[in-house]
Amino acid sequence: MKKLYTTFVLVLIFQMGFSQNENQSQILASDAEDEKTNFSLGYYFGVGMLYTDALDINPFLSESNVPTVRRFPFEFSFGMTGDFGKNRIDLDIGLYNQGRESGEFGHNINSVQVTLRYLRTIIQFENNNRIFAGAGLSYRLTELEFYDKSETIDLDDPESFGDLAKLNNRQFPIGPSLGYSFFSSKGNEEHLRIQLSYEFNLSNNSWESDYARVNNSIDETGNRFRLQLILPF
Repeated sequence: MKKLYTTFVLVLIFQMGFSQNENQSQILASDAEDEKTNFSLGYYFGVGMLYTDALDINPFLSESNVPTVRRFPFEFSFGMTGDFGKNRIDLDIGLYNQGRESGEFGHNINSVQVTLRYLRTIIQFENNNRIFAGAGLSYRLTELEFYDKSETIDLDDPESFGDLAKLNNRQFPIGPSLGYSFFSSKGNEEHLRIQLSYEFNLSNNSWESDYARVNNSIDETGNRFRLQLILPF
């Protein structure tokens, strides 16, 4: 009788353990299936500030009496986010414009950047807020115009074009990103994301012109920090 009781207890323990392992396997399989199948697409608007390396063309601008390019431009961005499980992919376009004048000399600079970024949730808090980490790859085009307003354009004189130069620079930045997102405590709605990225250029690209030959061109490093406030809609 004692042996029968012992056998019964062992069988019961084995069945309970097998049932628990089976339930855990089902939960893990369900989580994995949800991570693969639950996909959502959203859009966002962003504002940000950049801290860039000083342009290597700045000494040339100074020698030409043109004010140097500032290192703290403000940026606007638009993008879309695809979420699936703990994973997130961003595709965004960032734009900025800035200019300076000193006397008759000045410059104007425009930049557009397309970024593809992968992020993954590394911490999720009880209030549903999350910390993301990942990396991005970008294509950046910068156009720089500098001019002398004291020059005169005479339309009766075909050889009078004034004094204006327009250069462009193409770069391919890559780098890590870290983001903190505020989510609604109920549901899965994101209200705001604060994101910090560091971008370093894969190749030092020189300034070019679509309208003239550029001799003794200058290479640009192009590394920068990028702080964004991202507002989903």
